Amino acid sequence: MKYEREGLLLPEPNQKQLDQKVFESFESIRAGMRATYEDLSPSDEKKQKAIELWPLGQDADLSVDKLDASALFAKQQELKDWKKKLIDDETVNPEIKQLYRWRINEDIASINMLIASRADDMRSFRFWNKFIYGRPDENIYKAALDWVAVDAEKIISTDGQKPNAIKAAQDVIDMLDGKRGNLDLLVPDKNVFEIVKVDHKRALGYYSLLLAGVTIPEGKVTNAEGDPIIEYVLKNNLKSDYKIAEASGTSWSVSHKDQSIERPDKYNLPPKRFVGLGLGHEIGSHLLEKVNGKRGPLALASSGLDRYELGNEGRAVIREQVVYETFDEFGKQVRWRDIMRRHIAISYACGVGEDKPKRSSEVYEFMNKIDTMYQMKLSPDEPDVVKEKASKKTTDLLLRVLKGTDGAGGAYLKDKVYLEGVVANWLTAAQKGPSAISEGDLGKFDINNPRHITALQKMNLLPNNE
Repeated sequence: MKYEREGLLLPEPNQKQLDQKVFESFESIRAGMRATYEDLSPSDEKKQKAIELWPLGQDADLSVDKLDASALFAKQQELKDWKKKLIDDETVNPEIKQLYRWRINEDIASINMLIASRADDMRSFRFWNKFIYGRPDENIYKAALDWVAVDAEKIISTDGQKPNAIKAAQDVIDMLDGKRGNLDLLVPDKNVFEIVKVDHKRALGYYSLLLAGVTIPEGKVTNAEGDPIIEYVLKNNLKSDYKIAEASGTSWSVSHKDQSIERPDKYNLPPKRFVGLGLGHEIGSHLLEKVNGKRGPLALASSGLDRYELGNEGRAVIREQVVYETFDEFGKQVRWRDIMRRHIAISYACGVGEDKPKRSSEVYEFMNKIDTMYQMKLSPDEPDVVKEKASKKTTDLLLRVLKGTDGAGGAYLKDKVYLEGVVANWLTAAQKGPSAISEGDLGKFDINNPRHITALQKMNLLPNNE
């Protein structure tokens, strides 16, 4: 059977999925497991302590302490036992069996990370962290540093620039001396960007289908205008019964556990930001992958093949980028800076390109100089306000990327996939054409991973263009 979409969606299945029985067992054994990034979140007490210590130049421990160690070991053993039964089951197709082995190995590694953080065993934590996500790419890290340094040079060279802003920018340039790479590594080819953008916006293209039946306001989009649009797209264009829910902070996300689109309690976004992030990234990428995964030949694609995040987060960020007319326009957005900041903080904490990892107080000092520069550009005559806002921005970032660590070195590597993923996906689009980006909507897999592509081609989910 050849699987072809009708618009955004694969047709409703008229036969069992190839791995239906295995997937039902897989889902059962994983019942109750939360996302690792949620379990790694430190207690409120540790968060508050970090907020107080980092500006004072002191380290903060963000290792987990609220998890039941015995329950973690028990779940780990259950997964291992399940994997052994799978291996011994001769009725399961060998290729499907291998896909599940890779995925269950990642789940076991995630529990190993939690156990290691709970026990303050940072050596083991770093090992399993790297096993899942890989070491940060040094060239991409240095390219991001170059981007920041170029921004600093622009601030200094601006006519009439205030002395406080010049000093903050010079501090960043001095700090990054000898560390810079080439920011061009982060920039897609102009022709490739244009081709992918046009493909997304053409009649019956991605955004035409995703936004069919709705009109995006010209001014800022608030809850009053945005929520009805989200509800319409969910119900009519994705055939989904997911509901809108309030996020605990300012982030947008999809909760498959709660079957909801989580958005801030109050939002007030420029139209391109609303379309790119809320609709294009979260609903039209992450939720669409889930819906199509349930309809395709492989049920595991609805949950995610192993290490799929590099591909699916990178694709989702591209959906944010092509809303803009050029990459340069997107490159001026705070969103792009934040994606780079995540990678920079993680790479610096891990000691990429240097002799050893950095302590959390060192990471705070490094990132705070960058955050101070950008904030000082906005408010050069209000140094006290700048200090307060920059400190909060740095602290919020570190609470996210240093979770699970003891503060003595290293980072939680998950958030590096945004920048590395978007670079990888642009290269794939250059090699295979714009259809490669949209093919990722067929399930939760990595369009850059040859193992994933080969397996899904054999199941006729993906075309074999060789």
